[in-house]
Amino acid sequence: MRVSEISAMVKVPISTLRYYEKRGILKPGRDGNGYRDYSEKDVAWIQFVQRLIATGMSLAHIEEFSRMRHQGDATVGQRLTMLTQHHDRLMRQSRELNEQIDYLEHKIIHYQHQAKSQE
Repeated sequence: MRVSEISAMVKVPISTLRYYEKRGILKPGRDGNGYRDYSEKDVAWIQFVQRLIATGMSLAHIEEFSRMRHQGDATVGQRLTMLTQHHDRLMRQSRELNEQIDYLEHKIIHYQHQAKSQE
């Protein structure tokens, strides 16, 4: 697939795909004319990268993960550790956010009661 096709498919701007390539995050193949030739595997990788970004993983960590990915099976343990640490961080953030939401809901109920008593 050409860069324009994959850009439309994964809803990522062409400039972003080229930026990922420049940073070593994405390494598409080339066709006989030297044009980028993206595979289904590249599509899945881009979607995974987008999820990592959406969940707050830094590009530096994604680059590191990508380097390890290209090194093959010898780095599976390290990649698992990275993902586990990222997951744990997200779970902590989720718990903290839920605590803040619970507190805010308590305050909303308090002010609802106060507003009703003023009617």
